Amino acid sequence: MGGPGTILIVMAIAIIVAIVWLIVHRRGRAELPERIAPVVAAARRRVLFAVLTALLVFVIGAALGLMLPDLLGLPLAVTPLVSAAAGLLVYAATPPRDVEVDADEPRSARLEHRSWRSFIPRGWVHACIEIVVVFVAVVLCCGVTATDDEQGRSRAIGFTVGGEAAAGTPYPGWYYGVPALIGLALLVAATIVALQGIGSTAVFPRPEDAESDAQWRQASASVVLKLSIGAVLLSLGGIAWTAGALMSVTASSAGAPAVWVVVGNMLLWGGIVALVLSVVSATLAALTAFTVGERMSTAPESVR
Repeated sequence: MGGPGTILIVMAIAIIVAIVWLIVHRRGRAELPERIAPVVAAARRRVLFAVLTALLVFVIGAALGLMLPDLLGLPLAVTPLVSAAAGLLVYAATPPRDVEVDADEPRSARLEHRSWRSFIPRGWVHACIEIVVVFVAVVLCCGVTATDDEQGRSRAIGFTVGGEAAAGTPYPGWYYGVPALIGLALLVAATIVALQGIGSTAVFPRPEDAESDAQWRQASASVVLKLSIGAVLLSLGGIAWTAGALMSVTASSAGAPAVWVVVGNMLLWGGIVALVLSVVSATLAALTAFTVGERMSTAPESVR
């Protein structure tokens, strides 16, 4: 499918997700106390800037991948991971705003264990871990099934059955897989650093603001995880789609056992699903970023 068609599909998915999200989350905006409203607004700006930074880096990386054909599409495989990592590192490097406390105002402390693992949404954490595992498995599968091209780069796949031989390229072998794994490691590290930054931010000083404090942390952590998941899914979808399409066609041309065609089709359709879900996750990250702290009166989502 051509570029304009792909862009239209992405826009359609994002619009549908946004409409459904707005319908589900259609509630009145709660008024925040003046003492914490600036802090929540600053937290919202931080996550929005992280999302915008990731988008900007992604556009630049994708443009470089298209303008530098000698790289054989390598930037396209790692750009989603690197762009999300860049956005999260910018988020972690941006200092949070603390609640201003008058000199004569009483202070209190809650004696409870608190870390970045205590407020992150459990469902998104499990999803993130599972997607990372699948990503590594797909990259390893593509790497061990790849062969070298004419220049000795691991980016082809070939089958020889009897007197029939067939080969195809570009295939996401180690030439693409190793940089993708490095990008994944960078993104995982950036995600943990961003979450630790959320957890280490000073709590709201008044006990009556405890729920609001938990709400902004959970919302910010949701943006971090959704952005990371979207980036991993986008890279995973591109790798799986490319590998599956080429594997099934090449195996059929060479008369290879049908299991290779089946595996190829599974990778192909799995890649399509991952690409669609990546748009959904990235759209949810942006929508959540826009609404950090807007509904402080609702109960927080279940966390670990």
